[in-house]
Amino acid sequence: MNRPYRLTALAILALAAPAAFAEDALILTMGATHLAHTHQMVAGRDSGLSQSANSVYGIAWEQRHFNGIAYGGELLLSNNTIANASGDGNVASRTFMLTLKKYHRPAPHVYPYIGAGLGLMETDVTGVNGGTGVGPAVEVDGGVEFEWAHSLGFYTELRGIYAPGGVIYGTRVNMSGVGLYGGVSLLF
Repeated sequence: MNRPYRLTALAILALAAPAAFAEDALILTMGATHLAHTHQMVAGRDSGLSQSANSVYGIAWEQRHFNGIAYGGELLLSNNTIANASGDGNVASRTFMLTLKKYHRPAPHVYPYIGAGLGLMETDVTGVNGGTGVGPAVEVDGGVEFEWAHSLGFYTELRGIYAPGGVIYGTRVNMSGVGLYGGVSLLF
């Protein structure tokens, strides 16, 4: 069997797997993000951003359906340090995403998923010659939710985010990167 047929068969099996139950979910996460671009021009100065975010927190709401499709919204907050010739500072990012996910149920209480999101990121640079900018953000993610009880779960996620950043004094602060998150999901 050649490769396109194998990939098609694999996609059909993945989409035909038993789905998660229909419900709403509130998901609280925290984790770490590894930035893809640590050396950038910010406000006309060569700047270095910390490779890993100091604190990354997320809150999401999802409406899950019997077919395993879930849609919702998500807010991510993160902070990174920045240093350039004018001193040290902070880069605070707030990202709002509309998300779409596909959950599966290969075993009781185990729900692997894949998903994507589209939204906006606000980046606020302080402590150095900075400012605030808003730009687009796109994410792809995947992970597993482990349900402990009917209304509580352990949530894991690997996320890739592309956020070229908003314009601050003619330049962008690119906050694209990859992150690993863990948290809890409250199902109701």
